[in-house]
Amino acid sequence: MKILITNHALNRRAGTELYVRDLAIGLKTKGYHPVCFSPELGDVANEIEQSGIEVTDDLGTIKSPDIIHAHHHAPSAMAFMAFPQTPAVSVCHGVLPWQEAPLAKFSNVRRYVAVDEACRDFLVKNHNIPENRISVVLNGVDLTRFSCSGTASESVARRKKALVFSNIASPADLHPFRQACSEFGLTLDLAGAAGRTLDRPEQDLAEYGLVFSKARAAIEAMAMGCAVILADYGRTGPLVTTKNYNALRPLNFGFRTLQDPSNPRTIAANIAELDWSDAASVSRHVRKSAAFSDVVESWIEIYEGLAGASPIHGDDSQAVASSAYIRSILPQLTERDDLASRYYLEVRNRIDRDREIAGLIVSSINDAAQTPELLRLARQLDPENEVLKQWMSDQAGLPARKN
Repeated sequence: MKILITNHALNRRAGTELYVRDLAIGLKTKGYHPVCFSPELGDVANEIEQSGIEVTDDLGTIKSPDIIHAHHHAPSAMAFMAFPQTPAVSVCHGVLPWQEAPLAKFSNVRRYVAVDEACRDFLVKNHNIPENRISVVLNGVDLTRFSCSGTASESVARRKKALVFSNIASPADLHPFRQACSEFGLTLDLAGAAGRTLDRPEQDLAEYGLVFSKARAAIEAMAMGCAVILADYGRTGPLVTTKNYNALRPLNFGFRTLQDPSNPRTIAANIAELDWSDAASVSRHVRKSAAFSDVVESWIEIYEGLAGASPIHGDDSQAVASSAYIRSILPQLTERDDLASRYYLEVRNRIDRDREIAGLIVSSINDAAQTPELLRLARQLDPENEVLKQWMSDQAGLPARKN
């Protein structure tokens, strides 16, 4: 069976890019014929090709597949138009990006898949997809690649090191994490798009005891014996424990679990709850219940069901022109996505910071110890405030700097 997998990009090491890689390799191992399509190729595409799997940025180079496994609206629409008679499954990996939404009802799509309950609710409530057409296939970890030789509970050196593992976080976002970690004698590193690139996370994660991450990265960290506090998008969630694991797993340890602003007090409170032996138990549970090989089997079952469905009588008279049109506007859509993501994060961080400042103002009325933290946040809002600069100079015993 030939399965065409679409994705918005296969260049950098990010969530769906690596999901496509692992799925394609898993399908090939099972005797299926995966083909990967994306308008943006790069390092991940090269890695997939090195596994003997066809990768292309031109749908005209491949023959009609048996199934379309569709990630992201624009490349999916291109595939639906190029192969209007091929049945497809539309996959939702998130509730924020517009690319995850089924923005048009193509006749190819016979089934929808959500990677967690939040995505399923998004499809039902926001896009009126009937629940009986949606399956949930939770994420998993490649246990062959992420072969754990020990947990952080067994290593003093690991228990002294923490990592923010995110493609969204920037160095400027580390302050509350670093402040909280310092209270417990933990050093802190950043890995992701703006930090250290983990080309081999299956090796790199074994250096750390505590990891701040979400979704796939969180599952991988847990599988490698790390304690995990859920965090991303400038928000934090709980420490993953044996008590809350079964509640967090259906949410993919993802966006819906991130309920608190990332401030030092919240993060420190989560770290204080850390029990290294419990984290080791979580790691063992992940390795028993979240194998990516089981994810591949779930997909094969869905593909087999689609292959037996009634034929689709699609009209391909405008398919080539329509697909080419979408490809021509993708650079503008990508640019818009980048700007929208930056704007969203800036606004959300500003709202969280303003709420935090309001809370500090209230608490500082009766607690003078809060004053330095309040002034630090005020400096972020207005670094050139003359009263603030004078106060800082007085504290340092230096004359105020004149403009």
